[in-house]
Amino acid sequence: MMRVLRWAVLTVMLAGLTLGSVAPSDAHWLSRIVREAGEVGGSAGLKAGRHGLGALDEAAAHVARLPRIGQGTALAAHVTPEGHWRFVSREGEAFTAATPAEMGRVRTTLAPNAAPDDPLALYLSADTVFARRELLRDLPSADLHLVVGKDSYRLRSASAGGDLVAEFRPNVTVDLASRVLFQEAAFRLGRPLNTASIRVLALEPGGPKRLTTAPRRDVKTGAALVDQIDPALLPDALSGLKGQTAVLSGRIEGDRITFRPSRGPEQSLDIEALVRAAEASDVNLVLLQASAAHQPGGRNWLWQRIAVTGLDEAMTRATFADFLSALGGGGELAVHAAQGSLGRVVLSAVPTPGMTAPITNTLGPWIGDITGHVAVRAATVYARDASHERELDSRIVPGIPAWIQYLYIGFLACGVIGLAVARRWWVRLWPPEDRAEYAGRMGYWAARIARGLAFVVVFLPVAGMPALLWTGLLSIWSLITAPIRGWNWLRGRSA
Repeated sequence: MMRVLRWAVLTVMLAGLTLGSVAPSDAHWLSRIVREAGEVGGSAGLKAGRHGLGALDEAAAHVARLPRIGQGTALAAHVTPEGHWRFVSREGEAFTAATPAEMGRVRTTLAPNAAPDDPLALYLSADTVFARRELLRDLPSADLHLVVGKDSYRLRSASAGGDLVAEFRPNVTVDLASRVLFQEAAFRLGRPLNTASIRVLALEPGGPKRLTTAPRRDVKTGAALVDQIDPALLPDALSGLKGQTAVLSGRIEGDRITFRPSRGPEQSLDIEALVRAAEASDVNLVLLQASAAHQPGGRNWLWQRIAVTGLDEAMTRATFADFLSALGGGGELAVHAAQGSLGRVVLSAVPTPGMTAPITNTLGPWIGDITGHVAVRAATVYARDASHERELDSRIVPGIPAWIQYLYIGFLACGVIGLAVARRWWVRLWPPEDRAEYAGRMGYWAARIARGLAFVVVFLPVAGMPALLWTGLLSIWSLITAPIRGWNWLRGRSA
């Protein structure tokens, strides 16, 4: 009877933990609130910082970290609420320019030892670039950079007389239309590239019906192999790539992606259906707009292996910006970010207008039939947003939302602090094992271990907060009654 009661108690506690673990699919909202609260608090602290302006302090700190060069001057710059320019040198000296005459004295004041023809680099705060961009015309001739967080990006015109863009790589730029979307693009492009989680897919009717959780690798080189999949089953098969990135190539026409299998005519898939399936499976989806519909890893009519130009090299790069840079080849890619569904962002990378396209693009799609190489013309990335990615990165155990894990650890810590109280409660619920109830030593120790695990893993987190509160109340009562107990002790000694 006692054993039945013990297992009933354990079942009830496990059910309580399970119900407490139920969370919406978009559990990243809590981490976003915490992060935004931290940012607000951080901004408040920065405003009381050395220069009195949080955004300027961030830019000044970045300038102070820059390596020193033989020639050239680097200054942090920010537009104050009054519309004046405030500059800070590497040494922390500040200068405010409100008139053209004062603007002309910026270099001589903050860098008196610099030669007049030395290059000048201005590192602008994000507030200035996104909210007061029209005032950039007042700056002296200089190389402009945008500071976001701990990174900076060179600013230049997209074309002659065009809008400013941020340069992530010499051939990869991002527009400055929205600060929030720029930060999303910067997070994605700066994210390290985990080649083990990037899966290049080839659509082959009649091919495998499922995708393996881990990529297959070449025995000799160790490189990841192209995964073939039956296109009709692709939406369901994406569930096997949870948390990974799937790469598809083909000819994109409207809302369809057209592909040519190794045998048979061309076919197409609905892009929106693929995007929905990727979102449901928590998969990042990369669609490459290729010059031809051939699938990677297949063979053309000359029996040459089909390869997407730049893709093999892109898979070896360090970050996603490097990935796009390799795909772009000799052409320049302009990246634009847009808000996707809840917790998702869409990045589109297209050739910059007026820039020279790779030669395989200029020769036309038939070049792939001869050389076996298919050129990439554009790329669209349907990915998790920065908040969702950070939440995934903060998980200790994959598959369980981070806020549940940290809440569990917090309750467990409370239970450790209130261990004495929790152990007294636990003894009442599940008394210690009686050796006489067990025929053998193994059964007895197995029961003791099960009881100990149930206490630490289940009961301690559940009872942690009440045990901590009760421990606190007992401590307060002990302090209140300490004089009385002291008085009684003295009376006892005198008697």
